[in-house]
Parts: sequence; C-alpha cells; structure tokens
Amino acid sequence: MSRIQALAEIVRAEEADAMLLTGEVNLIYALETVGLEGKCIVYADGKAVFLTDGRYIEAAQPLADAGLELLNQGAAASRLDYPAALLETAGVRKLMYEDDVLTVAEFAEMRNDLQNCNLIPIGSRIRALRACKSDAEIAYMVKAQRIAEAALERLLPELHTGMTEQEAAARLNYYMALGGSEKPSFDTILLFGENTSKPHGIPGETRLRSGDFVLADFGAVYHGYHSDMTRTFAFGNATDEMRTVYETVLRAQSAAQEMAKTGLLCSDMHKAAAKVIADAGYGDYFTHALGHSVGLEIHEMPIASPRCDEPLREGIVITDEPGIYMPGKFGVRIEDMIAISGDTPHNLTVFPKEFRILPEQ
Repeated sequence: MSRIQALAEIVRAEEADAMLLTGEVNLIYALETVGLEGKCIVYADGKAVFLTDGRYIEAAQPLADAGLELLNQGAAASRLDYPAALLETAGVRKLMYEDDVLTVAEFAEMRNDLQNCNLIPIGSRIRALRACKSDAEIAYMVKAQRIAEAALERLLPELHTGMTEQEAAARLNYYMALGGSEKPSFDTILLFGENTSKPHGIPGETRLRSGDFVLADFGAVYHGYHSDMTRTFAFGNATDEMRTVYETVLRAQSAAQEMAKTGLLCSDMHKAAAKVIADAGYGDYFTHALGHSVGLEIHEMPIASPRCDEPLREGIVITDEPGIYMPGKFGVRIEDMIAISGDTPHNLTVFPKEFRILPEQ
C-alpha cells in the first residue's frame, strides 16, 4: 500500500514514532477504500494497523488480505483505550495527530488518554500529499463527473414554468444517486432568475419563469472522490445583455484555462479571468476567487485566488469557475475541473458550454 509508505515517510521526516488517523477523508486516502470507520496507526517503519469494530470488520477484511494488520477493538471503555495500549506496547513516544480534524474536546481526550505520548500536529502535510492526484484518483473524479453530467442532461428537459428551485435540485440529486453517486459533493445550488446573482444561493420556493437564467452548481461523489461543475442556461428566451454577460464569462474561463500549466502560479489563472471580465466592464461583479482544488474533499488546496503564489503542480485538479453576478438582475457562472498536466491543461468536464436557451414548457 504505497500511500501508507508515503505517510510513514512523513512520520520519519518529523522524527516521530507513528501517526494516528481518525478523520474520514484521511482514512479513505490511507486505506484506499470507502465506507469504513475506525483508527489507523501508521508507524515510522512503514507498518500500519487499522482498528475498527464489529460493524466494519467484515467490510475491512480486504485490507488484511492486502497485508494491513486488522484489529477488532470491540467496545473499549474509551475511544482511545485500545490504541493507547498498542502505542504503549510499540514504545511510541512521539505521536503525530490530525490537528485539522480533531475538535477541541477530542484533542483534550487524546491528551488525557495518551499521556505517555508527545503529541505532534500533522498540520498540512497530508493535505499537501493529497494535492497531486494519481491517474487512478483522476479516473474516479472523471467517473463522478460523468455521473453528474448525465444527471443534468436528464433534468433539463423536465424544467418547466412554475417548477421550484427546490424541486429541480431534488431531482438533480436523485438522478445523481440513480447514476451511482455516493452522495452529492456539496449542497446542490440550483437557482432561477434574480437568485442566480447569489454565488452560493440556497434553492427555495422561487418558481421558474420565461426569460430566467437557470444556474446549476453541483457534483457527484465516486469512491470518495468529488466532482464539481456549474452551468447556466436561459429558459424560454434571453436578452442581449444576458448573452453578452454569458459570452464574457465563457471567454474569461477560457483565458484562465490557458494559464493552467505546470509551474505557473495559481494566481495567474484568476488574474487572466479577472482581466477579461474587467475589460468588458463587469469587474465589480466578479466577487470570488476563480477556483479551488478538488479531490477527497470538495475544497482542497491550492486555491486559484489572486493571493495564491503557489505554483501549479502535475496532478492538481482545480476548478475554473469565473462568474458575473448583478444583484437584482441575474448571475452567470461556468465551471469546469482542470487537471494540471504539463503545458496542456486536461479538462475533465465534457458537458457543452455554448449559450443555450431551454425550451419553455
């Protein structure tokens, strides 16, 4: 299990004895499987043990078959009784822990129950390790994206005058589930008309009318990996202003994608999109960072913001999602996921982006 070895290298680099993983995302990453709960101890020598209970012991059996030690911790008096005994037996004195996962109460419990260990925060080390995706990870994200795209294509013919945002969002989530999504990547954003000017608006009772923009920002999850896309459509008819704003956003997105190359800065992507929007006279209406990395979490690092001076690296998957939001009128956002691959950005999103007017019904 190569990821276990990479985590062990972090332990060695810190001159620690082991790390203790309890967070869902880090467990998925370390164990390369989903649907389990428990704790994973990774030792400096590359050995690891997964502790779980009777609810998951059968599902975890493939881990043992792959060479990972699997233990049933049963109903211990404390969540940390069993791992504390293991750590003591192994002579662990310097233990790394997930400071970005534990609550204050959980850390207090850990400090109390593992008094023989010097606790060392993992910090951003695992997040940095997860930033660059392997081909297998990208394949999972592509599968999630195809599930999302198929769901949207199924929803669009069903949009009709009088439908509420909540109903449309519920149908989209349902179609993603039917297509194989484990869950939505995040709370689906599906907005009509004036509400589209709210970048993270919440679907409500607003009903669809002719001449509205329809904005859908959503994603699916497959094998723990997220997708993320946004598409904006006109319903029934569109004004010249709606077309102009849409084409401006589309040009901005293309400009940003051209800067999605290994070695360029994350901020270069944002600045390219922002310039197109500003030159068109809409600079005051682009109100957020261009995008964010995606993976086992919907928001990962790095972020394509004007303040991010981190260079793009091979394997990072980052969103390209410029928008123009005009309060009281409408908003437009177009979003794709871009995999960084040398000088040739790889767009994982294939859903069409040309301006589209949905038939009124």
